Amino acid sequence: MDATDRRLLELLIEDPRLSNRALARAIGMSPSAVGERLERLQKRGVIRGFTADVDPAALGYALEVVVAIQLRQGKPVRDTVESLRAIPEVRSVQLVTGRWDLLLTFLVRDQLHLREILLGDVWAVADFQHSESMIILQTWTSPTPLGAALEEGDAS
Repeated sequence: MDATDRRLLELLIEDPRLSNRALARAIGMSPSAVGERLERLQKRGVIRGFTADVDPAALGYALEVVVAIQLRQGKPVRDTVESLRAIPEVRSVQLVTGRWDLLLTFLVRDQLHLREILLGDVWAVADFQHSESMIILQTWTSPTPLGAALEEGDAS
């Protein structure tokens, strides 16, 4: 990956909707050359896809919740993770080190919905032992989360 590839990634992180023509103008290349580079980055797995940033609150899901979960030993963690991922409100399940085994992030409409998800889904998972729920009040993200990696050079 060279400096041109890194610049393409920076531009796409800032605005994933940029066309090949706009990207080409920004870096001084032809649109077809940009297309070839993007295709190569996709084939290498550097670019995994393009997504729309949808506001969950606009769809009625105003609360984002993190639940830290401890599991009883026994059943493979993979089975528990798959059970949790099957809950429609789940955004992510992360296997972590430390006091907790899993961090679960999900979206709910309100506190009543949170209670329904916890009682009916999360706490009902096999091998569930203990949890701690945290409502996210605000999130700050970096506009280019891979900035440091892109500056370092070849990420391969």
